[in-house]
Amino acid sequence: MAGRYWYLEKNKTPEMVDACIQFEKSMGNDPIRIAKVLKFKGDSEIIKGMQDQAISPLQNKVKEKLVEEPEETLEDKLFTIGCITILILIIFFTLIGIYTLFSWIF
Repeated sequence: MAGRYWYLEKNKTPEMVDACIQFEKSMGNDPIRIAKVLKFKGDSEIIKGMQDQAISPLQNKVKEKLVEEPEETLEDKLFTIGCITILILIIFFTLIGIYTLFSWIF
């Protein structure tokens, strides 16, 4: 876990470097998996500035993955379509309820 937290540090001590290497090994040296686990939500300009200071080529790949814009997946599209559909159904059933209420009264 220490390697996970120290992965994006600029100035690393030898202990930090060892922890980062162990973290990389625990993630199977997969840059995509490492980038997902880091969950970086900071400024991408910081990462771009740190790319020159990387210790290993794997860290360069991870930092590139962190800077990339996430692609819109099918799940994102389905979620949006589902929310819009639910909103339309709520409006539709509300209108049917109002119509039924007025037909009972008048």
